[in-house]
Amino acid sequence: MICLRPNKIALILCCVLPLASACSGTSGKNYFPLADGSKWEYVGHVSSSDGSKQITIRATARVGGETLIKGKRYFKHVLTSDFSGGPAVSKQTEAVRYYRVSDDGIYFRTGNDPDGPELLEMPLPIPVGTKWLSGPVVVQAERAGTITVEGREYRDCLKITYRQQGARGSLENYLAPGVGIVKARDVDETEPKMTVELTLKKYEP
Repeated sequence: MICLRPNKIALILCCVLPLASACSGTSGKNYFPLADGSKWEYVGHVSSSDGSKQITIRATARVGGETLIKGKRYFKHVLTSDFSGGPAVSKQTEAVRYYRVSDDGIYFRTGNDPDGPELLEMPLPIPVGTKWLSGPVVVQAERAGTITVEGREYRDCLKITYRQQGARGSLENYLAPGVGIVKARDVDETEPKMTVELTLKKYEP
């Protein structure tokens, strides 16, 4: 039986949905398009290693305007996750983050503590082939080539892998230039092993 945790979906999309207002990326490609009102719709499932349950999920990410925090301008990112296929859990969850882009990296503040410390999401340009730290998380970017999701091909993708120190599991996000995250896979190795997979269904710039 799956021990479903609603915050799992929020972790997947909010962990690495950095939003840039310019062409911030590797090789001059913009892996983080931004415009007020932009929207990403995802579909996917949660499954357990024993095969006892598979739950359908949906998630929507959107850019909800800009705000000033401590004199700096941030973009508000709102993620709504729909667990309508899962029993005994909240039908929907919502997570907020505030993102800021500078010449040297993408930074964020959490929605539940916007006045708290600013954290580094990733350095810019993205250091493909090397690792860096984002708090207690070890992050690595690799080239992923062409990714096909929902019958559509995305070229020149990047694979970003996250492994939290001391934790069992990993998160993989696949980013396409001009679009952002097109595929995500989060594996929790704690028994019973749980896997969350999401793919991009629709993007509205």
